[in-house]
Amino acid sequence: MIGFLTGALLLLLTQSSAALGVPVEPIETNLDFKVFINDREVGSHNFRLFEQGENLQVSSTMHLDFKVLLIKKIKYHHQAEEVWQGGCLVSLKSQTLKQGKTFTVNASSSSEGLLVANAEGSRTIDGCARGFAYWNPRFLEADFLLNAESGEYLPVEISTSLSEQNNITHMLIAGPQADVRLQYDAAGNWLSLESELQIGGLIRYQRVMHNLAPHTGQ
Repeated sequence: MIGFLTGALLLLLTQSSAALGVPVEPIETNLDFKVFINDREVGSHNFRLFEQGENLQVSSTMHLDFKVLLIKKIKYHHQAEEVWQGGCLVSLKSQTLKQGKTFTVNASSSSEGLLVANAEGSRTIDGCARGFAYWNPRFLEADFLLNAESGEYLPVEISTSLSEQNNITHMLIAGPQADVRLQYDAAGNWLSLESELQIGGLIRYQRVMHNLAPHTGQ
């Protein structure tokens, strides 16, 4: 389990302010990543987080444009809007354009849980649903995570290790389709991502460092 002092302090201050009836100031964070396949830059993935108390809105946009084996051209566009409350996913709307085909996922809270609908139908997730919230590793602490692109609720195994040499935390998300490797600095800032692609090659995210800000996740 990864604990972040800054996150704990923010949560404590948020709870105290709410108890006193004091409005909680919103926090807006921008996370920008360059995306590489092997060593070639092929696009970007950008995240916008708007946090106020236990409420968090996340907007993300991903663009990829590259060729496989220098022959087959791949164009990919993904956009998602997420709403989180108290560390649980309560709403998701996503649209993905991949090779001329459009895929959508819609999820919303109901009395029975989180109702998730995609092209294959719908299902309800009981309890606190979570997704692949790379931007806050505490939100990844679950046995299942919701894939925002496909709407699949995937079983995962999470493991972490700390590099004493540079104080970087390494996280591995082992899933049925692919493993994802993440890195975070001592303040909890998400730095990078790596995963093997099914079509071949290594996809890698590299954080644009000029807008790196202290981690303030719930």
